[in-house]
Order: sequence, then C-alpha cells, then structure tokens
Amino acid sequence: TMAKYIIFTIEVLLLISFIVLREHPLVSEYSEGNPLAFVFIKYLVFAATVDAIRRAIRFWYAKHYQLKRTDKANFQYGINNIATVVLILGSIVYLFQLFGVDVKTLLTSMSIVAAAIAIITKEYIADFLVGLYFSFSKNFEINDYVKMGEFRGKIIELQIFKVRLLNDDDDSVLIPNSKIYNTEITNYTRYDLGLMSVDFELGVTNISTIEQLESDLISSLEDMMEFIQPSSFNLRIVEMRKDAVEMKFQYKLKQFDREMQRQIRKQTVRQVFNYIAAKPLAKDAE
Repeated sequence: TMAKYIIFTIEVLLLISFIVLREHPLVSEYSEGNPLAFVFIKYLVFAATVDAIRRAIRFWYAKHYQLKRTDKANFQYGINNIATVVLILGSIVYLFQLFGVDVKTLLTSMSIVAAAIAIITKEYIADFLVGLYFSFSKNFEINDYVKMGEFRGKIIELQIFKVRLLNDDDDSVLIPNSKIYNTEITNYTRYDLGLMSVDFELGVTNISTIEQLESDLISSLEDMMEFIQPSSFNLRIVEMRKDAVEMKFQYKLKQFDREMQRQIRKQTVRQVFNYIAAKPLAKDAE
C-alpha cells in the first residue's frame, strides 16, 4: 500500500520533470548527442505515465464505489488489461526508434504483412476484445459463482485473453474469453446464491423409482441438514434417453458457505455412486 503510493509519486514527478525540462537547452543538446539514451528516457516516461494513469483511475474507482483494499472489480481488471496492451504497443514503437526505424514508414510499407499478422492473431484479438467487454459489463463479476459451458466455479481473475475460475475441487481453470462469449452462462450468485445442484446420469436399469432415489439422496445428507433448507430438495429429470437418464439434484443452503457447499456436493456424488453400486444391472438380476 505505502509502496504503491511511493511508486505513483515517483511516476508523477518523473512525468512533470520531463514536461518541464524537455525544452531546456541542456536536454536538447543531450538528446542530439545521445539519441538512443534519449529514446530510452522517453520510453521510461511513457511507461511511467501509462502506469500512473492506470493507478489514478483505479484509485478513483475504488474511492467512488467505496471498495475495500481487498475488493476487486471488473472495471479495475479492464483498466489493467488496457494499460498492458498500451505498454506492449508503446514498447514495440520505441524499440523501432532505438534502431532508427521510422514507425510510420514501416507501417505503411508493411501493410500486407500487418494484414497477415492480423489474420494469424485473430483469435487473440477476439479474446482481447471480448475480455474488454466482460471487464466493463455486469454479466458477471469477480467472486461470482457461475457455470460457463461445462465448467462451474468462482470467478477469481479476468485476464487479457482468459477468465480464471476456481472450481469445486479447488482447481484453477483458464477459459478463453471468446469461448465464454459463445457459450451459455449461468450466474448463480446473481439469482440465488444458496441454490446448488448436482448433475449426474444413471442407467435406466439402476433406478427402481425416482421417489426412492430422491429419498436416498436426502437421507445421505442427514448429518448436514442444519445447513440446508428442508423443503428445498428437488430431484428432476433433465433428459431421458434409451438406456440412461440425466438428472439434477437441487437443494438450497440456509447460508452460502463454499466449504460446506463442497462437502455436501461430495456427499451427494458418493451417494449416487453407492446407489448405482447397490443396484444390480438387468442382466445380473436375471
């Protein structure tokens, strides 16, 4: 925290010094005699300016919305990502200047090459643009519990090209932004934070009755009933196929607790497995 303020102060002082002294005769004389060193100094000032603006915007946003130091918001990740891209592009421009290459001339003469590069990197460009959209939208935010396609978990980071989830097994999952944009998203936090569900599939021969299966699943959670609303249990059929049934077992926590949610889910999955193991297949029954 204190270090951040010190860095920000140094960056602002560096910018002010450059603006004030850039027209000074000594600076002009130095730049003519040491062009490479002067380009490097300009790059440092450019990088400091971008970072100072980034820090100032983040600070304003946190103050405006009264965010704590530990809080993270999509907007702040978006500003970080934009600053990173600007720094990368600026680094390329100043690198060309260090070698004495005129950037405008280079871009004009390399229009065909630039088009080819754009085609090759179109997926990265799409991920970046979608990432910016996510950063400034309210579809989901940091710490929301979501389902994105086949993945389910808590959003912990919005990167330039990917979104990082922490799933129910505490595995870190990185999903490309463009893939998320083109898939269905269920935000459990926005609708009902305590509503949980376990999806599973059973063979038709492993099921005696739906009512009995639901009763067995509820009984398996008897030692956790103090955390679950008793009337919230619901076992429903999602899809029926010739030899299998896809089901969803739902329940609602009295108060959302990630660790408790994981324990209940683990207990339910084990009960489903035990239920399958205890039921003989049709050919075995014969």
